[in-house]
Amino acid sequence: MSSSIVTCRHCGAKNRIPPDKPPEDARCGRCHQPLLGSSAQQGAESPKITLRCGQCRTKNRVPADKLHEGAKCGRCGALLPHGDVLTGRPVLVSDTNFEHLVLRSPLPVLLYSWAPWCSVCSGINAMVDQLADEVKGKFRIGKLNVDANPKLAGQFNILSVPTFFIFDGGELKQHLPGAVPRHELLLKMASYIYA
Repeated sequence: MSSSIVTCRHCGAKNRIPPDKPPEDARCGRCHQPLLGSSAQQGAESPKITLRCGQCRTKNRVPADKLHEGAKCGRCGALLPHGDVLTGRPVLVSDTNFEHLVLRSPLPVLLYSWAPWCSVCSGINAMVDQLADEVKGKFRIGKLNVDANPKLAGQFNILSVPTFFIFDGGELKQHLPGAVPRHELLLKMASYIYA
């Protein structure tokens, strides 16, 4: 009996499962989540993720377990960017990577603007990190240090922190100043996730 290869639905890593290991006990070597592609789950449909094409901006629904097999846009055929959509960590946004990570994002983006000297921001940072893990595959969370990135701070007229921005399809959709509660952020993002 040979070992089988199972793709993790959480992070996309390929895992070799020895023939003597029960499939229901198998865990991913990268993210340590249970592997759901084993014989115990065969036939179960993979959850789908909606990714926006970076070229033509078309929304595409892609099974999560097919992401790392070179998912392409249904309209223009371009490869769909998916590098960090399932990591569960915020991306660090800067003046140099803003267009790539936010404006060309395959997912809607909640951009959190903060500063190291802000005492309120230090409490919100942990909530933002936890939220990023909970919403992986639904929307992207970015963190923008306004002190280190004055060009973006000026472009969006960020005069106080914390401040949240919602981007979708390369456009600024909403500006949310202040320490916005977690549940309110989720309510605001819902219209972009399920649109």
